[in-house]
Amino acid sequence: MNISIFHYHLNPGGVTRIIESQVAGFIQNYPDARIQVITGHCENIEYYEKLDVSVFINSDLNYLIDKNFECNELQDLFDRIYNWLKSLISDTEILHVHNLNLGKNPVLTMVFNKFLNQGFTLINHAHDFAEDRPNNFAFLQKIIGSYFKKELTQVLYPHNPNYMVGLLNQYDFDRVIHYGVSENHVFLWPNPVFINQKVEISNDKARAEVLRVFNIPAHHKIITYPVRVIQRKNIGELVLLTQLFSYSCTFLVTLAPRNPIEIQFYNNWKDFCRKNQIPVIFEAGSKTEFETIIAGSDYCITTSIKEGFGMAYLEPWLMGTPVIGRNIDYVTSDIQQKGVKFPLLYNELKIPFYNEFVDFKNLNEKRQQAFILQLIEQKQKKQDLFELNEFLASFPPEISKALIIENQSAIKREFSLDKYAKQIFRAYTTIS
Repeated sequence: MNISIFHYHLNPGGVTRIIESQVAGFIQNYPDARIQVITGHCENIEYYEKLDVSVFINSDLNYLIDKNFECNELQDLFDRIYNWLKSLISDTEILHVHNLNLGKNPVLTMVFNKFLNQGFTLINHAHDFAEDRPNNFAFLQKIIGSYFKKELTQVLYPHNPNYMVGLLNQYDFDRVIHYGVSENHVFLWPNPVFINQKVEISNDKARAEVLRVFNIPAHHKIITYPVRVIQRKNIGELVLLTQLFSYSCTFLVTLAPRNPIEIQFYNNWKDFCRKNQIPVIFEAGSKTEFETIIAGSDYCITTSIKEGFGMAYLEPWLMGTPVIGRNIDYVTSDIQQKGVKFPLLYNELKIPFYNEFVDFKNLNEKRQQAFILQLIEQKQKKQDLFELNEFLASFPPEISKALIIENQSAIKREFSLDKYAKQIFRAYTTIS
């Protein structure tokens, strides 16, 4: 079986890690398969070289900046991409493209639509959706509809028998069916969950290291948000919790964003915390090993309001660290059906807003910051929050060792790398 795996880039992040997992799982379980990775940028080519997997890089495949293009510019880009890819793939190739329809490079989406119509087996492995990002969706409409004069829905969700879609959760599975893809060509592929480490990390030793590196008081609970901060991660809510519990907890955030638009948002929150002496430790992941931070934390937290799979709900448990924070029901419901329990999550964080109560996540950045400033200036408002939100009275909650062991067992059983690779290969066999 010949398989080409594509993504716009292989920068550090969630999709890149899944591609690395996919490649490793295929090699372990299907050594006769011929695998190559094709991308617009790769920072860790050594990973693939060690697995004896070829990586082909062409910057034309990377993100395309939205601007006023001339038609000939787009046609030239289309031709360059198509001809280059055609020289790399065989007529029997399975084309496995990650986030094909996200709107990061609509010309690349059009190129793969041409390959699809030529009879290649095409898999759109959808981690995220342009439909959830108005700017991305508008970019797709502009390039595919206005420039290439194609019906957008037919390009994004074609009815071809050689097309299939892989999804991370049941919510996205149902929406792709609604968009018109045949149910026989839609597959549910929850991400694999495992830790890249050869030696088990002692939680006590890791905690001592985190206390030392970040100069944290020994009596504090260490609460880490293992995230690259972008807007949907709702970092303002973590800042709010820091303001409520700075006397007993230290909050860490691991990574800064790379996207220029997201960097502006992120720096605004960093500046806000610095100016108002709110002690969030940002970019902790640049100061010591990620696994050490997670294993050394008393809890990992997520305040995100939208996820595709929800790795943050699962990965920390494998290192002995329980997960607390905001619940995203359409993500956690899938996971709980696999036997993983989440007794430490909350569904909303209510605050007084004019003459009503609203969930803090529904405020924009400016209003979130204004409310946090009110907490700093008016101590009574803190008490109001404790009365409105019962979960705050026992935050962070106690957790039993038995639950950690139970969740570890369920995660290892249901989200293994081998199981993931076999799910995808079964789908390949179904459609190829």
